[in-house]
Amino acid sequence: MRRNRAVSTTLSYTLSLAIASVLVSGLLIAGGNFVENRQEQVITDELEVIGQQVASDIARVDRLVVAADNDPTVRLNHTFPARVSGSGYRVSIDSAADELTLESTSPEVSVTISLKTRTDLGDSTAGGGVITVFYDDQLEVQNG
Repeated sequence: MRRNRAVSTTLSYTLSLAIASVLVSGLLIAGGNFVENRQEQVITDELEVIGQQVASDIARVDRLVVAADNDPTVRLNHTFPARVSGSGYRVSIDSAADELTLESTSPEVSVTISLKTRTDLGDSTAGGGVITVFYDDQLEVQNG
């Protein structure tokens, strides 16, 4: 009889350990997905805020160009964070679609903002940090 009790105790211990391992693994996987989804949402929110500020700078430069009498040259520097939630990003103007696109690198998140300007837009790209919106025949962005 003692022999059966020893097997029962060992089996019970092994089963308890296996069940606990499965539960902990499930919690870690679920928690990892939750954190990743929250990070993507935070990056999206930050890119939207930066995009609205860059679009505002583009509108400001556009108003200055329209109000100018002669052939103006306008430059407006604005400092933004170089990274959003630990991820680098790019700001791009698509002149064909009249859109401003912001894209993070890791994880890949993209935000698009419509632009309404009275002056011509030029296709251009800038990274995070100091972004210069300028006009010298067309509106563009570049790193300042």
